Amino acid sequence: MAILEMGPLADWAEATAELLAVCVALFLPYYTDYQKKKHQRRNLKIVLQELVQAALEQRPDSVKTLDIFIKVSFLGNRDSANDELLMVGSHMVSLFEDTALDRQATQQEVVRLMTQLGLSVTEPVVAD
Repeated sequence: MAILEMGPLADWAEATAELLAVCVALFLPYYTDYQKKKHQRRNLKIVLQELVQAALEQRPDSVKTLDIFIKVSFLGNRDSANDELLMVGSHMVSLFEDTALDRQATQQEVVRLMTQLGLSVTEPVVAD
């Protein structure tokens, strides 16, 4: 009967450490990429929320700024999870630019779309 020799404990500890190092080396790029995408989405939401709020308050050039932001974000978008945010943002720009809609209807639709995205904005009081 053959008896297998286990070897010294130091060899086992070294092999375990090497295995863990390989696992970390393989997993780390995926985790880093996930964190980067998560931060980009969070930043996109924050900026979209601020620009839409400015447009609702009719700050100067706010709709133009929102339109440029959406277009530039479309060009740099590599994450399909951001597509919905950008498409809804583009739809909001078209609502702001549509002169056939009255201001109150536009604001209500924009607030509804932002709520759909899970973002909050305050609807300014219309003084017509």
